[in-house]
Amino acid sequence: MTHTMQQLRDRESAVFHTIPGMNQLLHARPGEAEDLQAKYPDAAFALRTANELFHHDRELSLITQRAYFSILEGENIASVRRRYNREMEAYVQNHMWDD
Repeated sequence: MTHTMQQLRDRESAVFHTIPGMNQLLHARPGEAEDLQAKYPDAAFALRTANELFHHDRELSLITQRAYFSILEGENIASVRRRYNREMEAYVQNHMWDD
């Protein structure tokens, strides 16, 4: 299925605004963001995936995109975050000697 970026952003907006703490993070003043990210890790993680959809590394992009689309599909964010962290750890282990 093909999506336009506008369709994704519209869907993201609808889903993200249901995540506890999202509105606070989106409207945080510069000094507040760090404390709010700690208080609302699911919202912080969702924002991070949305902001990091495209990397120079295809494998990193796929890990992030899987997490992002899982969130948009309504999967439990804590579960998505655990899977994302496992996949990122595996990525680091597989590529730590690359260069």
